[in-house]
Amino acid sequence: MAEERTNKPPLDRSEDELIRSFPSALHDEIRTALSILPENRHASQGNLFSVRLGEDLLSIPYRIYFDPPILQTLRLTSLQSELLDCLFTRHSDGFVRQKCLERIIHLRDIWVPCFVVPLVGEYVIEILRVIQENLASLDRLAYAEFFRANPEFMGLTEKRVISYWNCYYRSIPRREYPGFMILSFLQSMAENSYE
Repeated sequence: MAEERTNKPPLDRSEDELIRSFPSALHDEIRTALSILPENRHASQGNLFSVRLGEDLLSIPYRIYFDPPILQTLRLTSLQSELLDCLFTRHSDGFVRQKCLERIIHLRDIWVPCFVVPLVGEYVIEILRVIQENLASLDRLAYAEFFRANPEFMGLTEKRVISYWNCYYRSIPRREYPGFMILSFLQSMAENSYE
């Protein structure tokens, strides 16, 4: 007797990578959210970074290339939409990253810093300014925990901030450059926030 087959197509490698961008408790939610995306024409080709979130080690793509969903998101729950917004902060288009950042930066979910903090180590100053303008509204405990749990990632982020400032933004005094201001704020938060 032949095995019973489901109509659901198997996940391809890039979708599986996207699912691992979130804690295991969210895998069903993100799988549903991913189902509305069109086929990814440009695979991530394994360009991932890892961050620790509690007991989970998340593997997040450096860039994604899906076309952003528009009307299809109406079929998603608010949580599923938020998860997609988190993923789309990794989009190849800086305008898409910024728009999604603006939607998630106020969220209090513990996985949000995993998507906001990597943006600090990028070159788009408009994105850095969105983070800088919203520092007071960040979930202090979640960001402090992210900072303490990911010292190597934070060190790499600091090196990227220095490099992009040195390359593109030296006309802005270091003490006024958003990347340095954000890093200083996060470090202070980590040193002063304890459960």
